[in-house]
Amino acid sequence: RPVSRRAQRVDTMDKVARVGAALLRRGSRSVAETARGGAPSTTGGWREMLINPTRGAQWHETRGYVSSSLPRRADDRFAPVFETPEMDREYERLAEEIKRSPKKRQRFLLTEALKGTRLKPLIAAEHELLKEEDEFKPRELQTRVIDVNRTCKVTKGGGLMNFTALVVVGNGDGVVGFATGKGKDVSLAVEKAYARASRSLVYIERFEKSTIFHAQEAKHCKTKIRLMPAKAGEGLRCNQIVESICEMAGITDLSAKVIGSHHPHNTVRACFEALERIQSPADVAAARGVTVYRI
Repeated sequence: RPVSRRAQRVDTMDKVARVGAALLRRGSRSVAETARGGAPSTTGGWREMLINPTRGAQWHETRGYVSSSLPRRADDRFAPVFETPEMDREYERLAEEIKRSPKKRQRFLLTEALKGTRLKPLIAAEHELLKEEDEFKPRELQTRVIDVNRTCKVTKGGGLMNFTALVVVGNGDGVVGFATGKGKDVSLAVEKAYARASRSLVYIERFEKSTIFHAQEAKHCKTKIRLMPAKAGEGLRCNQIVESICEMAGITDLSAKVIGSHHPHNTVRACFEALERIQSPADVAAARGVTVYRI
């Protein structure tokens, strides 16, 4: 037998009432007591609380609204939901709107109040303030953006843009690292890549803090790289990607050759593999179990 529209509306109101009652029973019992000035009722108490949330309650600086007729609870789990004046004003505006709205609009507003939809802008504003504070923090390591790749996923609602950033970080004194990050915009992807690269740093051995100790080769996929030491004052004779890595590592004199694929990701990985394989005389002596002057 088909269900009439009136029966569907009644069923919807029953569902909203059950959700509200479950929320009150689950951990907000004191909210109903605070809002109504007494014990919560089983019929209509949740709706009365939303329409008149501050009846029989007094404002407290740290605990929000506290009932004047009930003893104060020490457990934080029973603290009222209305903790800030901004939230109180938002719910008061919602209560006034519920009073002036027709029945169909009231059902929608009551559902919004139970879900806490009206508080989302307040929470988002707090997140924006925290994000602005984080943006002003200076970075401890130098950063070079090697590559930014953009992808677009076509959906029914439109294209979804995503960015992938490859970043190299270092202190200019032998400590260097790299990582990738993904985000909805370039700045977010770079921030994620910087955070990951800062947690995966390596130390590069240098000769006289200007060049490498010996020539070294490495290969990653179809990219092969050859690093060769250079005399002091010759500078960096290599492509831009290897030059950026050397600047972050504090290498000022180097000659490099990239053979095969010049893809940025493969070039960075091959260059790091070659730099990590470089050994100083002290490392070789420790591996052979002899002193440095015998090498």
